[in-house]
Amino acid sequence: MTKSLALLPLAALFASLSLGCEEEPGTTAEDAFLKNVEKTGGKSQKWIYEGWLPKLDEPTIFVSLKAHTARVTGLLPEGFSGQLPFYARTKVLATGRTQMTVVYPIATGAIDPSTGKAPAGPGHYPKLYAVPFTPTNEKAAWGGFPFMKYHASRGLAFHGPITSTRNADTGDWEWILRRGPVSHGCNRMQGEHVVELAHVLGMDMSMPHSSGETAQLPVGIDISNEFDTFDGKFVDVDYPAMAAVKRPTGNVDVFPTWDSRNLPQIVCAYDKNRPVDGQHCASAGQIKQDYATGEMLVVADASPWIGSVCASDADCGFTADGEPGHCIKDGADGYCSIECEGYCPDKDGHAATFCAKTADGGQCLAKAAPENEGCASIPGTSAEARERFLGSSGAAAKVATVCTF
Repeated sequence: MTKSLALLPLAALFASLSLGCEEEPGTTAEDAFLKNVEKTGGKSQKWIYEGWLPKLDEPTIFVSLKAHTARVTGLLPEGFSGQLPFYARTKVLATGRTQMTVVYPIATGAIDPSTGKAPAGPGHYPKLYAVPFTPTNEKAAWGGFPFMKYHASRGLAFHGPITSTRNADTGDWEWILRRGPVSHGCNRMQGEHVVELAHVLGMDMSMPHSSGETAQLPVGIDISNEFDTFDGKFVDVDYPAMAAVKRPTGNVDVFPTWDSRNLPQIVCAYDKNRPVDGQHCASAGQIKQDYATGEMLVVADASPWIGSVCASDADCGFTADGEPGHCIKDGADGYCSIECEGYCPDKDGHAATFCAKTADGGQCLAKAAPENEGCASIPGTSAEARERFLGSSGAAAKVATVCTF
């Protein structure tokens, strides 16, 4: 049976919205998946869901703060005959109903160096206080994504990724999730994931929502400091994690997940000039993955390129713009680069690049991007803002966030 949604006073929800999740200035930012128009003067975007997952009956969420996973389990609607995406697991229960399970990567509370502990709220919670559209305010960059609070007094919630950075060449600001202990206690999610989560929990995200809309969702939430187990196995998700994340080993079920680089037509920004007709996201970008099977339709290029991990120059066997690849080293760590003035070449399947000013002149560096998990997959590097090396190129002065030692 479909459960009704109880409306909440808006002031009551927003009074504690930012208590556990407020973002401080100066956080590390990375290039990302979905555009953030707020930083170029636009209003917070509204997001549309056009995926296959339906609203679930009797949904529950289990969060592992240890593995940084959020498992959603519920019953498919009676009589449901639609197709499901590759990352949704199903099984028929003794009652005859079909149970569906999906797992999402999350970020959790950062360790407080003064206490050695992370802000968290382990325990059981019987409901979510939710808003489908959360515009950015003076407290934090909510990005228009849904905000679903489970801890009433501390404001702990599921919400979007918060941080973003600028693509120096296009001017776009974009979002990303770093799976690790980086939040103030909330569970950050990829923007498209939290939109889908809101939809399957009972908020119809196939249509745009306005500020002021609220709902009380009867969802059981368990927040645990331990690994999640399901059907006799530890739970993990196929999404890169920071080194601080303790992932289970042995007897593990690694659930697949999805991202908007491969499936950009599942979640997109609402365009008031386009009809909301089930095809609103049809022009959002190239589909690179089969939504039903998970098979990649576009094969990623694994050959070495700017930003590839290397141990010596021999690992950077490519030439670009007439410049041979070489390995920039810092101890045992290294990444490929070429010398540059003003501009650097890009290559499909790899992070965009930038001609950064260094002590040795201009070096092409990979921008912090989803392809390198915001620099996390290039050992020893971090995401840093660097000026463009102009040389004699005549290029305009710019700054970009790159992966560097």
